[in-house]
Amino acid sequence: MAVRRPNGKLLTAIKTFYPRGAYRLPTGGIHLGESIHDALLRETHEETGLETAVRRFLATISYRGRSTPTEPPLFHTFAFLLDELGGTLGTLDKGERIEGWREMTTAELRGQAAVLEHIATQGTAGIGGSWADWGRFRAVAQRAVADALES
Repeated sequence: MAVRRPNGKLLTAIKTFYPRGAYRLPTGGIHLGESIHDALLRETHEETGLETAVRRFLATISYRGRSTPTEPPLFHTFAFLLDELGGTLGTLDKGERIEGWREMTTAELRGQAAVLEHIATQGTAGIGGSWADWGRFRAVAQRAVADALES
């Protein structure tokens, strides 16, 4: 979710267990039987506490395994631009463990994607892999959102 604040900047978040400086766009999951639109609004509200309006679809990204490039995608991302309409920024779902927020321009978002791509720390059990892989995975969506918003 690309949440645009009234000042035109986009919200990024860092969680308590992320490597330092690893700010990324907020994301969420879709419950079984839930529409993408309903999940987007629910997750945005839970994570940010803000009232928002969906403005446009930005991108869809399909992720495939390196060893199985011809198999069906392992994961999908749907990116949307939302405008903040009101509310107070703050996570309603404390289980998200969001530590802080940072507002970024699209240029800064692109720069943050480069930061994520170069995370060199080892993995932890909490993410089931390496932070370097996680950072490269998260950078793809940030770059796609920046590209869509700059075109």
